Amino acid sequence: MSVNFLHLRSFYAVASERSVSKAARRLNISQPTLSKQLKALEDRYKVKLIEGMRPPLTLTTAGRALYEKAERLFGIADEIGQLLGEDDIDSGALLRLGTDSPPYAAEFMAAFQAAVPGAHFRVTIANAVQTNELLLKAQVDIGIICEPPVQNDYTYAPLYQDRLVAIVPAAWPDDNARALPLERISQEVVLVREATSRTLAAMNRLLADAGIAPGRTMEFHTREMIREAVAHGLGISLMFAKECPPDERIRVLPLETSSSLIDVKGYLAVRTERKRMPLIRQSLDIARALSGRA
Repeated sequence: MSVNFLHLRSFYAVASERSVSKAARRLNISQPTLSKQLKALEDRYKVKLIEGMRPPLTLTTAGRALYEKAERLFGIADEIGQLLGEDDIDSGALLRLGTDSPPYAAEFMAAFQAAVPGAHFRVTIANAVQTNELLLKAQVDIGIICEPPVQNDYTYAPLYQDRLVAIVPAAWPDDNARALPLERISQEVVLVREATSRTLAAMNRLLADAGIAPGRTMEFHTREMIREAVAHGLGISLMFAKECPPDERIRVLPLETSSSLIDVKGYLAVRTERKRMPLIRQSLDIARALSGRA
């Protein structure tokens, strides 16, 4: 029994978008037609692939397994198209991006849209561990990640460099301080991210190397909440410099240290099996161009 590739592509679009309406727009067909093709696939093989009526739709166990196979299949089809000279990025192409570094993701998106004016984006903000998991499950096409774990089946392109700085309330007692001595961190309430955060990992490495233990800590799960808490005098925090937009309620101080451990690097990560796809290849080229400009 041969597979109906039209029905399989319809399933793949719905599974990628987790929405029939978005998948229909992506394929430029009507929602009823798409739903009919998806049902025909399920009926033919007597298997349930997608659950739920409203987005985000959920893949069944069989649906997840089929999605992984379909992604490989269409990835190879795209590579064959490139081999035969089909190298253009479709108008209205969707690039799914996961990131733990929103400022750098926005900079990348602006550069990508300048190169591919018709491109669309779907962005998922998560920490580094979660972003890597999204890539692994093929729920995003690319990841912009701070110091990602190295995996053999991934391709990485350097994208940015950043460094840790201190943020303190505008009314902090040391009005004339031009830098924050690391030792001061042991005397303060330090506002930190969750345990899987790369920011927290970088701070812990720096302090451990200096033999300093932070004072009392308070955990928050977003940068925005930490900035608000600092602005209201709940403590101080360490962040990467790019994550500190101007705010009259907050002062940004460099750290008084010569340690290279305050420096971090961010990368654009993709699954190696997909790196020849036009969208992915364009993403890698833009990342390298941005990195070379820094």
